[in-house]
Amino acid sequence: MSKRTSTAILGGLVVLAGVGGYVYADIQDVVPGFLTENAPIVGSPAPQRESVQLSDALPARMLADVPPIAPSDLDPVWKDISQAGKDQKFTPSAYVVDAVTGNVLLDGNGQRAVTPASVIKILTAVTAVNSLDPDGRLATSVFIDEGGTLHLVGEGDLLLGYDAGSAVKINGRAGLEDLAKATAEELSKNYADTAVTSLVFHPKIFEGETREAALPAGMEHWVGRLSAFAVDRGELPGEGYQPYREDPGAHVAEQLQKHLNDYGVNVQVEKSNDDFDQSGASLVAQVESATISEITRFMLANSDNTVAEQLCRMSSKASGAGSTWPEAAAHVRSVVADAGIYSEGLVVHDCSGLNENNKMAPRTSVEALRKIWKADDPALAQLMRDLPVGQFTGTLDKRFGDEADGVRVQAKTGSLDDVSSLAGYATTKGGRVLIFHVQSVNAEDGAFFTRPAMDEFALSLTRL
Repeated sequence: MSKRTSTAILGGLVVLAGVGGYVYADIQDVVPGFLTENAPIVGSPAPQRESVQLSDALPARMLADVPPIAPSDLDPVWKDISQAGKDQKFTPSAYVVDAVTGNVLLDGNGQRAVTPASVIKILTAVTAVNSLDPDGRLATSVFIDEGGTLHLVGEGDLLLGYDAGSAVKINGRAGLEDLAKATAEELSKNYADTAVTSLVFHPKIFEGETREAALPAGMEHWVGRLSAFAVDRGELPGEGYQPYREDPGAHVAEQLQKHLNDYGVNVQVEKSNDDFDQSGASLVAQVESATISEITRFMLANSDNTVAEQLCRMSSKASGAGSTWPEAAAHVRSVVADAGIYSEGLVVHDCSGLNENNKMAPRTSVEALRKIWKADDPALAQLMRDLPVGQFTGTLDKRFGDEADGVRVQAKTGSLDDVSSLAGYATTKGGRVLIFHVQSVNAEDGAFFTRPAMDEFALSLTRL
C-alpha cells in the first residue's frame, strides 16, 4: 500500500470520528443541534389576569400613585390671578375640574356667563361632530348641461388650492389646476363635438347673509364671506392676517377659467345665484377636500373664524335646522343642551366668537371639554387632540415663553379687545389631568396685556 493511499484512509477515519463525536455530543445536549435524549420543555400558557379597578372613582387606566388634587391646592392659583386682575384692571373668571372624577376644584365666577371670544369654537367643534360625517369630504365639481354649458358647483370647500392639490395638506387638499385638467381631459374624450363656451358658477350654499352683519365695524377684517367654494378661505394673499375677498366664489371661477384656458378650453364666466339643478346634467370632473374631521382640526388649531362659521352653518343645514345665522346659532344651543352640558346664560350669535354679545359660562366649556375627554365616539374624542399644544402647535405655539411646563397644556385660545380666554387640559406634574377655563373680562387697558396672567394660571395647574 502506498503512502498516499494510507494517508487518505487515515484522513477519512479522522473525519468519520469527528462527525460521530459531534453527533454524540449533540445527543447529550453538549453542543448546538436538533438531536437530544430528553423530551423538549414546553412552557405553560401565560395566566389570564383579571382587569383591575382601583376604585369606583378611578378607572383602571389611571395609575395607583397619581396623587389627587384637592380644592385647597388651587387656592394660591386663584389668589394669584385675582391679584393680577386688581393690578391690571380686569375681572378674572375660572373654573377647574378633575378630568377623571369631575370634582370641581375651583369655581371663581365660573358659572357666570361672560363673553368667551374664540373659546366658543369648542362648542362649534362639538356641534360639527354631532351633525356632520367626520369622514365626509366636500366636493367641488364641474357639470355640463344639455346645452354644453359648464357649471361650477361646490359643497362648501373653502380650502381649495389654486394650483395642484396636495394629499398632505388640509388647506390646499383639492386643487383647481387638477379640476381644470380633469375637466379638459373629459371634454376632449367625450364631448369633442360639443361647443363649450361658458362656465356658470353657483356660489350660494346657505340662506341669508354670507357674513354676519351684526359684527362691530372693523371685525369684517377677521372673517371671510361664506360660499360654496373658496381658495384659502377667500383671504387675500400676503403676510399675516389679510382682508377677505368680497366674492370668493367669483375668484374661484376666474382661477378655474385661467387653468382651463391653459388646457385649451376657452370659456366665459357667468354667475348664478340660483341652486344648480343637476337633473339633465352630467358630471365632468370633481375634486374633494380633506375630511370634515381634518377641517375641524384646522379650525381649532388656527382659530379660523371663517371655517368655524362655515362648519357651524353646514351643521345646522345638515341637521334640518336651517342654514341662516340665527338658525345655526340656535342649533348650537340645542346640541349643547341635548348633550347635558351646562347652558345657563348661554347666548350664541355666531360660532367664531367675534360677536361680543356671545355669552358663555366657563363651566359650559369645561363640561364640553370633559364630555370630549370621556367620549367613546372616536370623532368626539379626537377633538382633544385637535386643540393647540403649548409651545408647539397652532395658536399656542408662541405662548408660555421658555417655560417647559407649557407643553403640558392643550387648549383653545380666545381674544377680543377686552377679553382674553384659555380653555383646555393641563396635566399636573403628578400626571393628573385637569380641565380648565380661565379668562379676563372688562380689561380696561386691553386684553392683550392680560394674556400672561392667563398663561401663568394654566402653567400653575401643571405644577400641582
